[in-house]
Amino acid sequence: MKILIIGGGISGISAAKVALFEGHDVTILEIEKELGGLMARIANCRVGFKTFFDEIRDHRRLTVIGSVQIEDVQRDKKGFRLFLDNGSELYADRVIVACGLNPYDPVEYKGKRVLTSLEYDGMIDQRQGELPDDFKRIAFFLCVGSRSKDYPLCSSVCCSYTIREIKWTLQRTRPEITVFYNDLRFFGQEFFMEKAFRDTGVRFIRANSRYLEEDEEGVAVRYFGGGGIREERFNYAVLAIGLRPNPEIKRLATLFGFSLNEYGFIKEKSPLATDVDGVYVSGGALEPMNIKDSILTGFGAGFIASRTSIPDDGFIKNRGLIYQEDPPDFSIPDTNHETYIFYLGTDNPGHAYFYEYASAMFVETAMTLKGRNKDVYVVTRNMVTPSYGETSYERARRDGIVFIHLEEDELISFDNGACKITGSTREFSFENAMVFCLDDYITGMKDREFLSLYRSEPQLRWSPTKWDRKRYHVGFIRHPRDKRWKERETLGALGEITLELKEERIIPQVNEDRCSGCGSCKNSCPHESIEIELREREVAIYGPHPVSHVPVAHIREDTCAGCGLCVSTCPSNSISFQSTDR
Repeated sequence: MKILIIGGGISGISAAKVALFEGHDVTILEIEKELGGLMARIANCRVGFKTFFDEIRDHRRLTVIGSVQIEDVQRDKKGFRLFLDNGSELYADRVIVACGLNPYDPVEYKGKRVLTSLEYDGMIDQRQGELPDDFKRIAFFLCVGSRSKDYPLCSSVCCSYTIREIKWTLQRTRPEITVFYNDLRFFGQEFFMEKAFRDTGVRFIRANSRYLEEDEEGVAVRYFGGGGIREERFNYAVLAIGLRPNPEIKRLATLFGFSLNEYGFIKEKSPLATDVDGVYVSGGALEPMNIKDSILTGFGAGFIASRTSIPDDGFIKNRGLIYQEDPPDFSIPDTNHETYIFYLGTDNPGHAYFYEYASAMFVETAMTLKGRNKDVYVVTRNMVTPSYGETSYERARRDGIVFIHLEEDELISFDNGACKITGSTREFSFENAMVFCLDDYITGMKDREFLSLYRSEPQLRWSPTKWDRKRYHVGFIRHPRDKRWKERETLGALGEITLELKEERIIPQVNEDRCSGCGSCKNSCPHESIEIELREREVAIYGPHPVSHVPVAHIREDTCAGCGLCVSTCPSNSISFQSTDR
């Protein structure tokens, strides 16, 4: 088949990779001159994108056309005929729309010292030389251009991007850093990063209302906190800008005839499929999402676009590689109370990992109780409802559920159905309430092997469902969140499995006689596929124990990607590829 991919960002490239490995002809159309999309604009991600694309760049079945737009589309019984703005024509049997997201442009705020997160990324890029002399006090502001009246969705990635920009900043210098936030919506291991940065002195201030005023020497920030208006000065202010639908989506919807939802994203008829036969969707054209999920949905869209029929449950089960677990039951043991309190708060970053799942579950349960005319309160330090989850959160507020957002200095205590909240500016309590706490609920989940908790960021990004070569996690056990992701993840896993089964992979071999067990290879392996084991070895000494144990590197074939990094880092040349054509 001829498969057309509209958009040359990371999701489009992921889809192309699967389709090529399935033996199809693939054409990528990109409106910009260069491929890469948003990912290529982030200094610490450019190399990753280039490396990923280089794997298919010279594929004989791949065609890339840049600086081009589709002017018209004609449908026939078999596929699509496309007319481009450069006068050329294309024919495609299947189409994948992967045209990504559009960063919000806060023209009302920007200046020389008030920067967007992408502009700040360019400032701290090590290739740009020295930082400004007055790079002393930096303020980050979350939710700029999202969670607002004109765009109600959460952009899903702004908090994560900010925590990484803090990391990249601290790798270069040590300014004072303050983060002004509504909620901290991190993903997986990022809650551990938050705790580490708090411990090093980064301040976090919950402030929904804030005002910026720039002058020649810095930025004055006024915000409501501690019961009144406060003012501080910073050298630079960084705006974590929201991500909105690419305007090109609306034009493509008119040309191809697929439907959009009320927020301007493509509506799914089924997972990763539009309501037009033969047209599929991935990445930011679906909703705001991070790089990991963009790759995941790209793999999935590439998989279903490459097949003549959508795989059913029997097909999936027969592969035998997809692993899933059901979440624990959550029920209301007693509905005779008049007041119910849900507490979403924890000081344990391992428990904070479950914020997203618990936020959705608590809101859903609270809505059920409200429907029975109960008084329902949700007390939270972080309400993690990214993307479309924000609409459920807003609906719950409008239906009368009271959300109490704790300030940084406020404490909460429980005692036999009584709940007390105390802080520097307010204090109140509830009596005879049924209380549900996040920490209590997740106690039984500590031993589960969640992929997003036990895999590093590079592993999870480039292998978004892979636990090892025999098991691919989807749904709750991949990452606990909204159930709409499970079927997308299943398709993504099938795409990832397709690549694994068809990709030539040569496992490096260890010469155990030469290996000293120094661990250099183990430390360098991005897939954690190398272990240091003890081997028996005879020693040339006289006595009753002529056998000793020595450390030797062992490569796990089930997780090794065959990248060869261990080969290049071994100081004793004990690891090598046996094939001479590698």
